[in-house]
Amino acid sequence: MESYMFKRPADINSIRRQFGNAKALLTRVVGNVPNTGDPRISSGIQDVSKVVQMLDDLERTVDEYMIVKQNRLEALTRIGSMINSSLGRERVLEQVMSALIDLTHAERGFLMSRESNGELKFEIARGMSNARLGEDEFKVSMTIARRVAESGEPILTTNAQDDPRFENQFSVAAFKLRSILCVPLKVKGELIGVIYVDNKAHVGMFGEEDRELIKAFADQAAVAIDNARLFDELLAANTELENTNFKLEAANLELKIAYDATLNGWVRALDLRDKETEGHTQRVTILTERLARMLGVVGDDLLDMTRGALLHDIGKMAISDLILRKEGPLTEAEREEMKKHPVYAYEMLSPIEFLRGAIDIPYCHHEKWDGTGYPRGLKGEQIPFAARIFPVVDVWDALTSDRPYRKSMPPDEVREIIKADAGTHFDPKIVEVFLQMEDLSV
Repeated sequence: MESYMFKRPADINSIRRQFGNAKALLTRVVGNVPNTGDPRISSGIQDVSKVVQMLDDLERTVDEYMIVKQNRLEALTRIGSMINSSLGRERVLEQVMSALIDLTHAERGFLMSRESNGELKFEIARGMSNARLGEDEFKVSMTIARRVAESGEPILTTNAQDDPRFENQFSVAAFKLRSILCVPLKVKGELIGVIYVDNKAHVGMFGEEDRELIKAFADQAAVAIDNARLFDELLAANTELENTNFKLEAANLELKIAYDATLNGWVRALDLRDKETEGHTQRVTILTERLARMLGVVGDDLLDMTRGALLHDIGKMAISDLILRKEGPLTEAEREEMKKHPVYAYEMLSPIEFLRGAIDIPYCHHEKWDGTGYPRGLKGEQIPFAARIFPVVDVWDALTSDRPYRKSMPPDEVREIIKADAGTHFDPKIVEVFLQMEDLSV
């Protein structure tokens, strides 16, 4: 699975080769120019040499940028598994705090939880050395944390000492803070705490990219912390029931939480790469489950179908950013590479036993009823049932949602398009049931 999810080093190497080819070409040009002593030729050679040096500098900058982006993406996909590897709340808080400092390279940071009475409670603080810091060390930054808790919105400043929002705060002057980032921890829209980091060791100030990164981190961390709280409560309520059945249930709960956190981490990582369709995955997953229920799907089959919808585009993790995020039309070769993402999805998911039942949608959702789809050209009922349900929902959401290059279409018009494609693109029976759905909101 690793080899397909994180093929970015190949992209970096490709760019390195392009830089190398360009520099080699310029060097050959210089070598082929006769040394006649003409000052104009000498000046031209010097200019070309400067361009080669500039290419060296640009190559290092691009290389460093891509490596940082790749490391951050991989870090986000690992966080779900890492912070759920131990379900104890204290251990989860330790891991969340360590991951936060590692991810942001912040000089200081702390985490506070929200009590049932609405008050914020200090939980844990860290510096780059990962040494625990006392609560008094961070009391001066409480105003910022309270403001984030009350508003539910992140606070980012790139120059705290000149920011009028913090002009009366002793902490800004006392600790010479330049950059502050504080983000809420939310579960299903409900605030459970805040995370805070300030300064930035060695590399300057926080920016908008850091805010988006920490928001994504906070989404997973909040779920992990809340799951740990629920698990601790479950253990406390059943301390006298130390029997085999209880241990099995606890192990299954731990496994399910780890699996679900990992799946959501994958999806969030893909959303971060492909901003154009952000939010699409959550919408189609909800509607696919709703349509599947109307078609009589229940139990494990419904769970597999829901997971399949969630992971329908996971194969795009193996597609180069140069193709996935390209502005403008793709070349024929790029289109062919993009059409391989269902195969990549199969290769990524098939070794994972608990996801084998969910493979049908990621692998077959581009097949068409008349056999003109891909990757295998399946026709009619050769296409798995789940992969006949999902495309109807997928097209509905794609056409009724705004995209950077076009506005959404009216729902009635989209219904007519889907109806017209019954028997060619879609299974006619599934289209018939879909058109009976009254609630298509998400």
